[in-house]
Amino acid sequence: MGLRGIVSLFRLKFSIPSIVPGLVAFIIARYHYGVFFTEDFLIAMLVVFLVTSSGLIINQYHDYELDVASNRTDLPLVGGEVSLKTAKLLGYGLFIPAILLAALISIRAVGITLTASFFAIAYSAPPLRFKARPFVDSFTNGLTYGPLVMTLVFESLHLPPERALVYSLPFFVFLSTGHMLLAVPTIEKDLSLGARTSAAFLGQERAIAVGIFLFTLSSLMAVIYCLIGYYPMASLSFLPFMVYSILQLWRWLQGGEWKEAFRRMEVSFLFGALAFLLPFF
Repeated sequence: MGLRGIVSLFRLKFSIPSIVPGLVAFIIARYHYGVFFTEDFLIAMLVVFLVTSSGLIINQYHDYELDVASNRTDLPLVGGEVSLKTAKLLGYGLFIPAILLAALISIRAVGITLTASFFAIAYSAPPLRFKARPFVDSFTNGLTYGPLVMTLVFESLHLPPERALVYSLPFFVFLSTGHMLLAVPTIEKDLSLGARTSAAFLGQERAIAVGIFLFTLSSLMAVIYCLIGYYPMASLSFLPFMVYSILQLWRWLQGGEWKEAFRRMEVSFLFGALAFLLPFF
């Protein structure tokens, strides 16, 4: 067992981006309330990283047998770089500093962190194992990385957390949809392993069609938020990029290559996010 194996358990390509919704929440808070970076905000970002990392490690621990069956030797547990015992201790143990750090912010922050921790565990661990329950998997993923993260950030900035819930609703729909669509290419593999995800339950065509509808819904929600002043009017410039992304889903639905659709959507989402966020400054 080496440091490299331990670090790879954290799946940094997923755990680091988990703070992005928190940064978006800060940008929205600064736009409405004129706040600045605080120690509590930085602590909140560290809490998000720790809880996300815990969830990712626990996911690898509970998926070990499935990953072995899939020959996922790229993962540290399957590759033998880290023992199952170490992964279990690290995965569940990281919740302790996360909760202690949240206590430095407020009691309410502890409650938010405990809720996020519950979802992080229940996503992979039996008996709940949300990831194998259609719609619950994507719903809880979007809830955790959208409203819960943004609420924690507002709490760390001493702002009304209920406002974060309102501002985060379009992101909740967007993130839940993205989670479902990412599982579409692995439907057959998931079904063979007994993982009944939202995408597996719906099937490829219906999952893509639902994805088109929900991405359209999240875009309409964002448009309404711009019109009523929750977001800057200039943030409507994200729309062409979102329309382009939805067209990629349509082409995929019509028989296009999913890898090409995902590649184009990733680029479009990046530019769309910039177009959306820049007017906040």
